[in-house]
Amino acid sequence: MIPIIRKLLLTFFVLLIGLIAVILYRAATISQPPIDVDPVEHAEIDSSSVVDRFSEALTYRTISPQEPEDFEPEVFLSFIDFVEDSYPNLHESLERELINDYSLLYTWEGSDPDKDPVMLIGHYDVVPVEPGTEDDWSYPAWDGTIAEGFFWGRGAIDDKSGVISTFEAIEHLIEEGFEPERTIMLGIGHDEEIGGLEGARKIAETLKERDIQIKYLIDEGMPIAEQIMEGIDSPVAMIGVAEKGYLSLRLNVRQSGGHSSMPANETSISILSDAINNIRQNPMDGDFSDLLRQTFRPITPELPFAERMVLSNIWLFSGLIESQFSNIPYINAALRTTFAPTIFDSGVKENVIPQSASAIANFRIHPMDDVESVKDHVRRKVDDDRVTVEEMPRARNPSPVTDYESEQYRILQTAIQEAFPDMPVAPIFFLAATDSRHYHDLTDHVFRFRPIRATPADQTRIHGTDERIGVSNYLEMIQFQIRLLKNSSQTD
Repeated sequence: MIPIIRKLLLTFFVLLIGLIAVILYRAATISQPPIDVDPVEHAEIDSSSVVDRFSEALTYRTISPQEPEDFEPEVFLSFIDFVEDSYPNLHESLERELINDYSLLYTWEGSDPDKDPVMLIGHYDVVPVEPGTEDDWSYPAWDGTIAEGFFWGRGAIDDKSGVISTFEAIEHLIEEGFEPERTIMLGIGHDEEIGGLEGARKIAETLKERDIQIKYLIDEGMPIAEQIMEGIDSPVAMIGVAEKGYLSLRLNVRQSGGHSSMPANETSISILSDAINNIRQNPMDGDFSDLLRQTFRPITPELPFAERMVLSNIWLFSGLIESQFSNIPYINAALRTTFAPTIFDSGVKENVIPQSASAIANFRIHPMDDVESVKDHVRRKVDDDRVTVEEMPRARNPSPVTDYESEQYRILQTAIQEAFPDMPVAPIFFLAATDSRHYHDLTDHVFRFRPIRATPADQTRIHGTDERIGVSNYLEMIQFQIRLLKNSSQTD
């Protein structure tokens, strides 16, 4: 063999062995980020009264209807009265303002006026129970039933547990004699389920008019994820540090119709179907971003060795990771802008070829894209002048990504780990939409998190049948809110 070739082969094998050694070493030595939080004692709360109050909160049918004329103001006002009656200390110590009649803005003045306030927000409106599914519930949706270790009812997860647990925490702190150094504000919206335009947006506009800047804001969002992946036994607290954008496009086709006995080669339905299929087969590019790498950082050490080897060497296997994760819906949604056809409308009679066909496609926009880039992508992939593309109302770009290495993030992380010792915490994209999007002019630090223990099977309960939350989990939420309020109000 020619000496130079022998040297090249030898160099190649040395490099290959070195590469393998690096891969195996990283897989073998990767560990969870250290949790440097001192243990704290849980607050003593009257569990029986707490449970009764939340059960009652679930009986109020504070439904945000799609049609404004179906709104029932007396139900919302009754809920507000219930809150005032249930939390007398809160209403004596905090200033309460009604915003747009039904949303609530509370201010708990701190002793240091030089510190920017922190803000906790949520909403007490809920979605309706789909007509015809009432009997599918294990327990009635509006009775506030406590059974099998759970609260059952609409709003148990989304978002009355977040709102009422915050009230409970403040009521307890006031009884304890706690006084915040930093002002704490609460924004409780009444129409989040239909966009928050009359609730959260009006609260945010009020604060902006007063030139108030927020140190950081926490809204509903990601949960404590249990059984997050096969091979992961421990739960992980997921903090949403960015929110995807939203866009719905209507695709329209108009062609000659006629009798179904003499169909043309292409009809309005077939043209539209091809357009939808072209979009589906050509998804927007994915990106295993720095944020997603941080998401997987605390759970990678628990994976079987093969998966650990891949995820501890993302620099080498990013293409493989993206390919495999694209087949897992909730991870694929964090990788890229997603597309879902949601409405298809065409035809009036079984033997008539329709002249027109339309479909609505919904996109949840990744922070690396925006509304215009998604529309451009759709037009390129459809590539058919017979298909018109129309932007529908309520489109919005993705939120900014909150710095997950900031002091504000660490305050939230500490509160989580004080309430849930030894639990890993990870930043992640929040895939849905919250009222927090209305507050971005007031703060650069927006977090979306509720300490609700959730498994993949619980996903269908949100806005679906048998919404519920564990009684013990709800009590944990109150302990978390107490820690968060204490930590937030005493920081520099």
